[in-house]
Amino acid sequence: MLLSKFSNLPQAKSTDDFIALPLSARRRDFLTKGVDGEPIFLLHDSSPIKYVPGIQYRYISAKFHITCKIQTSGDSLQDQFAVIACDSEVPELYELFINCFSAAIESLPSKAVTKQIESSIQDLLALFKDMSRPNRKEVSGLWAELFIIERSESASKMLACWHDDPYDRFDFSWKNVYLEVKATTKPTRTHDFSVDQLCVPVSASGYVASLLMLPLSSGIGVMDIARKIDNSVIDYPLLRKKLWSNVAKALGSDFSEKIDRRFDLGFSEQNFMLYSMDDIPTFKDPIDPRISSIKYKASLEATSSSLPRPTLDFISELLCASSASERQVD
Repeated sequence: MLLSKFSNLPQAKSTDDFIALPLSARRRDFLTKGVDGEPIFLLHDSSPIKYVPGIQYRYISAKFHITCKIQTSGDSLQDQFAVIACDSEVPELYELFINCFSAAIESLPSKAVTKQIESSIQDLLALFKDMSRPNRKEVSGLWAELFIIERSESASKMLACWHDDPYDRFDFSWKNVYLEVKATTKPTRTHDFSVDQLCVPVSASGYVASLLMLPLSSGIGVMDIARKIDNSVIDYPLLRKKLWSNVAKALGSDFSEKIDRRFDLGFSEQNFMLYSMDDIPTFKDPIDPRISSIKYKASLEATSSSLPRPTLDFISELLCASSASERQVD
């Protein structure tokens, strides 16, 4: 695991002389440890040297065309690199930083120039800039969505269907299927809904996954589940990038507190329920057209699922059936 390898690296003695881990046989990119113990990515830049202004955000900085000396276990070199560093004051962010950027740089061409490097990492730089702002998404919601992906028979397919924005209308969507995930740490199965979340296009099917969650100091955290997913999609760099980007977006500026929250995995497994959207209590038509964006709480305690099997396996079956249908069309 890259994080454990990073942990074993010695700290740099200067800002341009490093002992580093090679990240690819295809490119000369490295992960190293700065003078204060912070993780730093060194991305090889094959373009002619010219001035490019650096970037400085609250938790991350980027400098370009920096000449560095690098020593690895079997080689040493001196060349020019883009230097992407995490703030040494937020060690709780190190793992997320390492995972986000290691996934992003896998798509760089063999000989990348400054513009290509900037393009590849710009959205991640902006992502870490946004992490200095509050995020209204509860960590229980993120945990529940990751739980669904990890427990799917095909984490890669489920991850591909996951939303790119925490505020998208539906949490998961694929061919004519929409899945909304609800989680609560309260003792009763009561969730927040909006009328829009329960309205899917004509001829489509909508489902609601409901998880009861129990906080547990020795339980499983967001990063634990994300690591398992990452290991299962290790050969899919774009999916890895999506995974860690979505995690970072959802955590926001409260990342330190949210990363520490842990829940009882077995409790959520035992208290999982899946519903058709038609099962969920909602307002009856017709709704006055002058009223929009209705949000309400609904108790599902006495609500029965109309599905043949309201289980996690049923979600995987829906996903596999959709994939099989697409192959037949092809």
